[in-house]
Amino acid sequence: MELWMPLPVLPCLACGVVAAPQVSPGTGPHALMATCGSCGRFLKWLPKALVQPQKENARMMASVNRVVLVGEIGRYGVTVRYADSGTPCASFALVLQEQGQDGKAFQTLVDCQVWGKKAEAAGELEAGQLVLFEGKLAKRKKGEQWELCGSGVSWCRLPSCSRR
Repeated sequence: MELWMPLPVLPCLACGVVAAPQVSPGTGPHALMATCGSCGRFLKWLPKALVQPQKENARMMASVNRVVLVGEIGRYGVTVRYADSGTPCASFALVLQEQGQDGKAFQTLVDCQVWGKKAEAAGELEAGQLVLFEGKLAKRKKGEQWELCGSGVSWCRLPSCSRR
């Protein structure tokens, strides 16, 4: 049987030999079976991935999903709802203001969600209040479409600063 990658040596608890195992077809839901090359006893089940080469395009890319946003709570404030399980969920729009290269100010609205105890505390935030939101990007279904939103781990109030 042609394996996609080499097997590590495994110890046999019956005869004490430490060597690369023999591989044979598995039974039922198991793809492969590793047996001792010396005494022929079962060692462990092996995954299907050892005989099925992965597609070249299916490489796993390393990534980090982390967001830190500083902005104001949108004009509609914070809405706290409760899931069927009783877990609170706070939803709000965070308004991020930036200055473009042409000198004009523009706004980006980011929908955010916070779950659990932090959601109940977020319910006290008011529209226009400056906050720091920390979390990750997530997709949620809204009607028939999917939208990107921030799923929060934590948030904190920031002291408001005067704008000139």
